[in-house]
Amino acid sequence: MHAIVVSKPGGPEQLKYTTVPTPTLRPGWTLVKVHAFSINHSEIFTRQGLSPNVTFPRILGIDVVGTVVETTSVKFFPEQKVISIMGEMGRAFNGSYAEYVLIPNEQLYPLE
Repeated sequence: MHAIVVSKPGGPEQLKYTTVPTPTLRPGWTLVKVHAFSINHSEIFTRQGLSPNVTFPRILGIDVVGTVVETTSVKFFPEQKVISIMGEMGRAFNGSYAEYVLIPNEQLYPLE
């Protein structure tokens, strides 16, 4: 899949559009096809290396709207529209600046 990866802290020049493996489903998580994401100050701080405990390389992105591809949850189903905001996406685990993102089930919300 294509993603924007930050390999080390710094300015916007650290945002690199590249190819990375598509995340693999694991217990307690849902794989989402990204349709839209936001860019906000929190991600700029993280890119600059100002977010504690963030390791690089990292795919940023703390917000996402997309559709479920695969899930381990009984609350979601393939092709369902979902949203996720905040949590540790883009910090503790890779975020939404990608074609697909793997998100903890409890951090997803259905959209009507």
